[in-house]
Amino acid sequence: MPDQSLTDARSALAECVAVVERLHKMCCDPDRSPRMRAIEESLLAIRPDLASGDSQSLGQALNRLETVGAELGSLQVRCCASVRMPLYAEALASLNTVQLGIATELGLAH
Repeated sequence: MPDQSLTDARSALAECVAVVERLHKMCCDPDRSPRMRAIEESLLAIRPDLASGDSQSLGQALNRLETVGAELGSLQVRCCASVRMPLYAEALASLNTVQLGIATELGLAH
């Protein structure tokens, strides 16, 4: 059911936003703050793409997810606190669910 795919993607996106907000609040390195804020803004910008549901918007959402995933991965590798590793993993898993939902809707999932 394609509509369910986007519903799942929207839920996963909301979960990811919440986790990134927690990571941002827990971070002890002020230099990371602008990067975390940019990730939050990028995630929030994906919401209208998912709401629209048209192929162009969904393609744009995939591009944004790629950028967010790369940035989250970079921050995770450089994170100094092992206690935050599960949060990074949770955020990346949520991004994967969003990506799979979009891919299913676009007929790209195998």
